Amino acid sequence: MLLYIISYDIPKDKKRKKIADILEGYGTRVQYSVFECLLNQNQYQSLQKKLKKLIDLKEDSLRFYPLSQH
Repeated sequence: MLLYIISYDIPKDKKRKKIADILEGYGTRVQYSVFECLLNQNQYQSLQKKLKKLIDLKEDSLRFYPLSQH
């Protein structure tokens, strides 16, 4: 398991809500657009797959910061 800090900047309200709802299923919100998620490899891949379907790289920003295995 690896701890990730996940942050996003999504300009569209509807899409931002969908991203937040997905992330709430995987971790804990620590700020408005920042989550802490403890994920195993399968969870990480599943989350990446769900989020990639929604993200438009031209206007959205989504960052995963791996922190530790503890």
